[in-house]
Amino acid sequence: MHKRGPWMLCAIAALLLGPLPAPARADISPPQDVYELRARDPQQPVQPPERLLFPRWQEDRRASIYGWLDCGIGGNTLGSDFNGPVGLQDRNLQAMMNQLYLVGERLIDVDSDDWQWGARVDLLYGTDAWQTNARGLDAYPFNQFDNFGVPRWGSSRYYSLAMPQLYGEIARGDFSVLVGHFYSPLGYETVPAVGNFFYTHSNTFMYGTPNTHTGVLVYWQPDDRIRIGSGVTNGWDNFSDGVPAAANPDYPGAASNLAYLGTLTLASEDDSQLITVAISTGNEYTPVIGPAGASQGVMVGNRSMITAYFQNEVAERLTAVTEGSAAWQFNADTGLQNRGQPGGLAQWYGVSQYLYRGLTDRLSAGVRLDWFRDNNGFRIAYPARNAATNTSPVAAGFAGNLWAATFGCNWTPTANWIVRPEVRYDWYTPSAYGTGALPFGPITTRPDGLVTGNALSQWYLGCDAIFQF
Repeated sequence: MHKRGPWMLCAIAALLLGPLPAPARADISPPQDVYELRARDPQQPVQPPERLLFPRWQEDRRASIYGWLDCGIGGNTLGSDFNGPVGLQDRNLQAMMNQLYLVGERLIDVDSDDWQWGARVDLLYGTDAWQTNARGLDAYPFNQFDNFGVPRWGSSRYYSLAMPQLYGEIARGDFSVLVGHFYSPLGYETVPAVGNFFYTHSNTFMYGTPNTHTGVLVYWQPDDRIRIGSGVTNGWDNFSDGVPAAANPDYPGAASNLAYLGTLTLASEDDSQLITVAISTGNEYTPVIGPAGASQGVMVGNRSMITAYFQNEVAERLTAVTEGSAAWQFNADTGLQNRGQPGGLAQWYGVSQYLYRGLTDRLSAGVRLDWFRDNNGFRIAYPARNAATNTSPVAAGFAGNLWAATFGCNWTPTANWIVRPEVRYDWYTPSAYGTGALPFGPITTRPDGLVTGNALSQWYLGCDAIFQF
């Protein structure tokens, strides 16, 4: 009974507590740093944590060094070593240091009309680092392993170092120009642990969206409620890796990975609603896999994605967020084609619904309902960590739908601590043309060579604690 106590208390409190005194309205206008804090409960009162690494007298210069330590544990009910498609909190009943995160930055003064400059560098060490790896920086170039995202700065199979952001910024008035390596504005959830309500991530975040871009992004913010961004990048999770000689050199732009990146954020007059739309389009390459499973070169094709999320303060201390996304890749090497679908086309899309309910000034409850469809078995892998780090075993070919329902709480006993317990149920509904592999349970290799789990669903329970410094 003690294991269910936190979840039952959160649910009972959410149902029985009447309207709470409203805190000062959360400012949900487009933030200066749009990447870090977007997936938290916007109405939960947040006290600035005490910064322990940098002298306060430097705050007048808008410079700071800070970070956090995020550690947690989670497990599944099937006895598998890995927690299914739960991709970052993936080791069953093993304590994980997910993030030891350090930020050094100089902020832009948004109220100034003078020329000014800013910069930021992020370092991430832990079991989450592989998710942010960019080829040519903290991951090896593709050709070295014929694989995407193999960590370059790994200290062990599960721990590595990454540099997810490294950029400079110049600004004057309503305009700013960001140049370098930065988090993707696509999607709702984020990599930094302090920016998410839940310990685990949605399947859309894990399998649907890029994590970083490298390029130039120009922002125009004509007032506090509108922010427009437009620029060019190297594509998805790519720092400096060029396009290998492709098997389809006549494809338009086959030798270039130049991509367009655009964003739009709008907030309502009373700051109770916000909508953000982001789009990326450009050529990406995918490996061609031979009959024996070895890479036989690459194919180049356009990859495009659009994401949008709508944040709405439904009532005092009650906020709803709806996220939708859709993406496609041409010339993808997949033999899993839906009826009537052009050959070589891969599609993935999803919808996630979030609901946050403030219970006290230090406790908030939340629920996330997540549907993600990998139409061609092109994006999902189990375990995702093994697929990215070029280790075995890996099950793939999950053409079908991943569903997840997650219930959790955020407790902030002090300004420097966040505790996030949660319970989650995942299930999979396969399409008839899939490989037959299952994404849950212990992984085995069948006599016919198929790598697969043994279950269509699983329960997961986990909890982490974040200390900010």
